[in-house]
Amino acid sequence: MLELIGRVFAFLGAAGILAALTFVTLLIGVLVNAMAALMSGPIIDKFVKDKS
Repeated sequence: MLELIGRVFAFLGAAGILAALTFVTLLIGVLVNAMAALMSGPIIDKFVKDKS
């Protein structure tokens, strides 16, 4: 019985760590993309203004 409880807690811990790693990876990816979009906005605006 105790081994079963240990296995359940081990599974829950591993699943929690994997979920946290996935969440942090997605969060960093979104932040990097948002920073790139915000930094390149004025350059794109200038390019479009000069084009027309």
